[in-house]
Amino acid sequence: MLVIVRPPALAFRDAISNHPDHVRIDVARARVQHAAFCAALEGAGLPLLRLPEEPDLPDATFVSDTLVALAPVLPNRAPVVVVARPAVASRRREVDSVLRASLPYLPADTQFVPVEDPGTLEGGDVVVYGDRIAIGLSARTNALGARVLADVARSLGYRPFLCPVTDRLHLATAITAVDVSTLIGTAAGFASLDAAGPDAAPAGEFRRLLLPDEELPGANVLAIGGHVFLGSGNPTAARLLRETGLAVDELELDEFALADGGPTCLVNILP
Repeated sequence: MLVIVRPPALAFRDAISNHPDHVRIDVARARVQHAAFCAALEGAGLPLLRLPEEPDLPDATFVSDTLVALAPVLPNRAPVVVVARPAVASRRREVDSVLRASLPYLPADTQFVPVEDPGTLEGGDVVVYGDRIAIGLSARTNALGARVLADVARSLGYRPFLCPVTDRLHLATAITAVDVSTLIGTAAGFASLDAAGPDAAPAGEFRRLLLPDEELPGANVLAIGGHVFLGSGNPTAARLLRETGLAVDELELDEFALADGGPTCLVNILP
């Protein structure tokens, strides 16, 4: 496993955001928060691939949106990297540098599947839990892009589910996976998942950690390496996560929240 990260550049102050206070983004503070986040990942024993800043790309710190790397569930299948195509044209330049940096660390038999025009796909709309993959149909990921990922996932042994997202940026804005059988999210996040069908997260098979709407940022957590990384200021999320028995790292990430981002947005994981 390798975790790709990229610090925010000065251009981050112009990141695309619907947050009412996005004009208050403090890049210097964001850099400090990002450095602390990376230190916490390394402290948990996770290997990082640190990419340089992209001075002309405001959203490049959100590396999750560029690639979706999947290890096969079925035997005798090669791993696949789905090369994303962000919906906002200005973000498409972010993809190539992440892809090039990842190549030396991928198995030699890795297959690459691009999302092509007019399809769009962003990693923030992808939640993997066990052999299931929830794919958000949002303003950033359309049906064509979602079907590319769904077809690849199915060929590797995953069960893909297409989830409507109408009230927020990405699917993972309001629901993420804690482990293979535990999900955390707001009511709207779980509603998106349930709209995909009863097999997306059957009640008897999955534990649901339900958050109040005012703790929406707490629905985006990064669970990896036996740790859960959570933006601070979400007490219900912190309590529910600790009750799962996992180590919870609460980190100041509010500058990224002003750009509609959370812990999962700041990493791209190569399995």
